[in-house]
Amino acid sequence: MTSAPIPRLLAEWRAAERRWERAGSPSERQQAALDVVAAFAAYQTAALPRETSEFILIADDTQTYVAATPGITGVLGYEPDELVGRTLGDIAAPDQLEPAHELWTAFIVEGRQDGRFRLLAKDGRPVDLSYQARAHHPVAGFHASRLWPDAVADAS
Repeated sequence: MTSAPIPRLLAEWRAAERRWERAGSPSERQQAALDVVAAFAAYQTAALPRETSEFILIADDTQTYVAATPGITGVLGYEPDELVGRTLGDIAAPDQLEPAHELWTAFIVEGRQDGRFRLLAKDGRPVDLSYQARAHHPVAGFHASRLWPDAVADAS
């Protein structure tokens, strides 16, 4: 977890966006986009309370995770770096795999999605989560989802 001041992290996020806007070649744009994602994740990490059950996952267009915030550890047991390179299908509960494709397609078209989803914790247990997701955020081609334990499922 970072201890940098939020204004500095916000400035770093914006500077990364400016580099992405100026990037020339496809490989430069890809690297610059990943820099934006990293700066966004660092800012979000600093903005969230230290002991939170909320976390953010950022995936690319192939549903491959490129970043996660530390809150994931307390909820799913993964360290953020353990998810990088895994896909939504790798951690979705088996009963969620079929609807995940349909949900993803609708999400990309609509640009935003709110709902409930079940992921598998590192130890294999299913965890019911609520989420809010934004397509092409923090930068085009990447998609951020804010997740937290689902209070409705926990109450039942």
